[in-house]
Formats: sequence, structure tokens, C-alpha cells
Amino acid sequence: MRAWLVALFVCLSALAAGAAPRAAGEALDARAVEAYRAGDLATARTLWLELLEDRASGPRGAERARVLYDLGTLALREDQPGEAAGWFTASLRLRPRDRETWENLEYARLEAGLPAADRGDLADTAKRLVSSWTPGEARTLALLSLLPLALCLLLEALRGGWLWRVLGLGALCVACIGALPMGWSMLVAQTDPVLVIDSNGAQVRVEPRGDASAQRTLAAGDVVERLAEHPDWVQVRVGADRGWVRESSVFALDR
Repeated sequence: MRAWLVALFVCLSALAAGAAPRAAGEALDARAVEAYRAGDLATARTLWLELLEDRASGPRGAERARVLYDLGTLALREDQPGEAAGWFTASLRLRPRDRETWENLEYARLEAGLPAADRGDLADTAKRLVSSWTPGEARTLALLSLLPLALCLLLEALRGGWLWRVLGLGALCVACIGALPMGWSMLVAQTDPVLVIDSNGAQVRVEPRGDASAQRTLAAGDVVERLAEHPDWVQVRVGADRGWVRESSVFALDR
């Protein structure tokens, strides 16, 4: 009996310990919203950034996406559309099908002189279909898409015949397609991407110096992987090459 009481006490203590930081985060968020509505954008920005920096007990998932979205709208009010495009893009990584965020992203990119995020062509449509899933949804979709394959393999083993083999091949194709969103989410999770928000693009230099030779120029709106940082500079990977771009010309999407 005592063991059960001790276990119950430990569980309640853990819940209480987790509730305290969440309550503090909610209070911080409420202060930021109040400052934003009052027109005190500097205070709102400081509070929201402080909220995001707390990775342990800060907001996660859709709630974190909402904070990123709020920072995007704040940047628009400060007439910084390039930064706003970065915040909206970061928000969509956590809440990929939010219509309002997509609309604001396209508006911010237009104002910043960046190309549209979704040009409506076949390549962008296919990319959006694959990337419009949260990691949890992608895993569920991959598991569900395996069920027809498992059923066909079982029936082919029990009954044999060419029909189940043909259906199994079709089910294999379905499983491969269903696994694409999970593969995409795993690929994204392994990288630390930055978005080029300078409408003139970003020159990739061999060293973190303004007078260093330029390897290439990234186009506005390009997304590349961040490798390291140096004062005022960010090291990026472009294909097989590495180089440095000015920190002011890119926006980190891992928030």
C-alpha cells in the first residue's frame, strides 16, 4: 500500500513540476499579446523570443507555430517583410496546412521581393503534397499504407496465385507513396535550414569576410542548410560546396 502511495506522490509531483513552467510560459505569452495589442511591438518581440528560447518548457507543436506566426505579423507591422516571410515559413514547418499562414507568407514574400512560395506548377504542387504533414501524421500515414501490402502478402502466402502477387505489387507502390511524407519529415528534421530573405540574393564567400572571393550567389527565397556561425556570418552548404553568407541576408527556420 505504501509503495502505491509513494508512486502516486511521485506522479503528482512530476505533474506539478511540469505545470509550473507551462503556467509561466502562458503568462509570458499573455503579456506579449497584451503588449502587441497595445502597440508596444518591442516588448512583444522580446517576450515572444524569450518564450521560444525555452526549449525545455516552452510551447511546442501548434502552439509554438502560433507564436512564430505572431512574430511574423509583428515583423509585417514593423515593415520588415523579409523577416516576416522567415517567421511564417518557420511556422508552416510545424503547422503546414494553415491557410492563414500560407496567405500571409505569400503576401510577405511579395512585399519583400521574393518569389512566391507556391508557384502553382507541378513541382511545387508535388512538394506541398509531400510536405503538408506533421511528423506524427506522416508516421501514421506510412503505417496505414503498409496494411494493404501486409494483407496481400498474407493472402498470397496462404492461397498463392498470380492475382495476389499483382495486387501485392500495387500495394507496394501505395506503401512507397505513403512513406514519402515520413521520408520528407525525417530529412527536414536532420537539417538546420536558412531562408534567403534578401531580395538581391546572398553571395556565398569562401571565408567570412566581405572581401573574400564569392563562389556563387544564392537566389532570394532559396533554402539551404546552415552548418556554423561566425559574428555577422553564417556557414551554409550548397550542394557539395560550403561557404559563408552574411547573417542579415538569411533567416534561420529552426525555431
